[in-house]
Amino acid sequence: MAETRHIPELLAPAGNLNTALAAFDAGADAVYAGLKKFNARERGDNFTAEEMGQLISYAHRNGKKVYLTFNTLLRDSELPEAAEALAELHYLHPDALIVQDIGAAAMIRKFFPGLEIHASTQMAIHNSAGIRTAAEMGCSRVILERAATLDELREMTKNSPVELEVFIHGALCCSLSGICLLSSRISHGDASGNRGKCKQPCRMLYKDATGKEGFFLSTRDLCGLDLVPEFIRMGVSSLKIEGRLRKADYVAGVVKAYRTVLDHPDDPEAKKEAYRILDRTCSRERSHGYYTRESAASLIRSDAPGGIGQIRGRVIRAGKNSFEAELTASLHVGDNIRVQSVNGDDAQAFTILDLSTSSGKVKQAPAGCRCTIGVPKRNIAPGGIIYRIGYTHDTMEKRIGNLPPFRPAVDLDILLDGTGLTVMAGEKTFFMKLSLSPSEKHPVTADILKEAFESVGNLPFSPEVKRVELSGEWFLPSPVLKELRRNFRDWACENISAEEIREKSAKCAENLLAHVQKMKYSGSKTVYKDGIELPFFTSELEWDALEKSVAKSIQAGKNVFCAANLSHFQLKKKFPEIVLKTIPPFPVSNRLAAEEASRIGASMVHAHVELPEDERLSLKHASPIPVEEFRGNPVLLATRASVKAKGSLRTVQGMRFRIEKRGEFTCILEDI
Repeated sequence: MAETRHIPELLAPAGNLNTALAAFDAGADAVYAGLKKFNARERGDNFTAEEMGQLISYAHRNGKKVYLTFNTLLRDSELPEAAEALAELHYLHPDALIVQDIGAAAMIRKFFPGLEIHASTQMAIHNSAGIRTAAEMGCSRVILERAATLDELREMTKNSPVELEVFIHGALCCSLSGICLLSSRISHGDASGNRGKCKQPCRMLYKDATGKEGFFLSTRDLCGLDLVPEFIRMGVSSLKIEGRLRKADYVAGVVKAYRTVLDHPDDPEAKKEAYRILDRTCSRERSHGYYTRESAASLIRSDAPGGIGQIRGRVIRAGKNSFEAELTASLHVGDNIRVQSVNGDDAQAFTILDLSTSSGKVKQAPAGCRCTIGVPKRNIAPGGIIYRIGYTHDTMEKRIGNLPPFRPAVDLDILLDGTGLTVMAGEKTFFMKLSLSPSEKHPVTADILKEAFESVGNLPFSPEVKRVELSGEWFLPSPVLKELRRNFRDWACENISAEEIREKSAKCAENLLAHVQKMKYSGSKTVYKDGIELPFFTSELEWDALEKSVAKSIQAGKNVFCAANLSHFQLKKKFPEIVLKTIPPFPVSNRLAAEEASRIGASMVHAHVELPEDERLSLKHASPIPVEEFRGNPVLLATRASVKAKGSLRTVQGMRFRIEKRGEFTCILEDI
């Protein structure tokens, strides 16, 4: 018998409804997206609550999934607004929330039942110990750190207690996920990458200590088409495409390419076709990312700007409502282009609507010519490089306009036995007494009941069957099934309303806020000033060595350790006598995060280094355990890629940063 292989979910980015529908049409099994607030891509279009509701309803009717991002670090002052946002998300009922802040994970687990939690890659989970901690925090899936290698992933997938998701395609962060502070530092605190406002300092031009210029932190893009069969063998649950700022044409093309390979993983012709499809999309140079040591060694190309797309020319002269360009390749009306300054620190993206040459207005300007491109109300950098980043794609306005209005989902559990049928709809129960006969030839199946009840029309909610339990094999005549559906509809319309579902979500938020308002510092006098710092990254293959090192320190009479990531909390289970306190880059930015850190084993936490003074004071006042302020020089960026710069990095504006090697990592620190 041929072996049955699990094919991973294909997960696509969606910045708006148009892109989401294009992704589904191209073969995506699921999309991930965000609302306007508390998501790590605030520069994108993002969704209104109404649009998101329509997308979720559409997806569920078509057997697809939608994951919502709630993946920024929260501050104490934002907890009331976050509670309201979670109430809205609870009402919308997506398939999961993607979360970075451990306080947010605790909020969802305790106060918003029914919402699944996926641990964001921003949680920086990179080994099995971290996966176990996330599972204990209520996460059903972990989106792994992008810097993990294939060898490390093979070990992690062997005994994972939860689903694992990996990135398969798109732009790569130079830094380890969730720990980068460089954008915040360069912007003097105004643009935190942990709060959805990254200014992409890794794409900027720098000078090193020798005076050499280069894009020393700018990585090639990830392309994992060749790795798809290996991920299938590993049993990875989901393959994720990066790009919530990308347009529909790009997302549809990339999804189609990976769908082609996933459907035919052993067919070399399918892979060739997939690469032909990818060649029509716009990206940086491709690589295998951090998955192989060889790729990581050449991942950064410092001699070229980090712009996305196909280079089409350069800006010669910039005017008020247009600019003149010299083209190295053709451009068309309708092309999506990005004009990026030479030093990489400024860029503008837009669609060409007005294109002229010396002969007047044109639809196409050929390579080698000078043309004028209309661009009202934008500041274009003289000398900027022009990239084509996409093509005009069907806006699907009519299709979007015809999407039915959102109905909140209600989970159904169905039980059929010889006495009757029970449907548990949330906290309410429908029962219809039946007299059924056993059936040997044509018993009713779980799939039949699922389809029957999910297709009941004219309900104030969207029924979603989560579980069907059959106690025996029963014959269920078609007229009886129709009567069941009709009686259930009548009962549901009388007993469950959309307003009631919204009120339930609002009550969850009220309970959360009541808990937040009661929190205060316990008054503990025990403060741990010193401790052995644990590494910010311990690969799967190095974990045993770390445990041996901790055991040796305990034998030497040292029992205070500084936890830098979630994996370190597993050490408390193996060595219950130790004391754990958190240090950067582990983020604690609100009282609920401090409470959760305490629950999983911390005796003391530090205030996240990006917090302003008033937020640090609020955290100290309400944390259940002592809070200290970090006074050192934290790592601003740490990368597994090979950085060619020597000694230091200096920005065009004159800011200077020190380069320091820590094992296999290159770290960037403030030069103080």
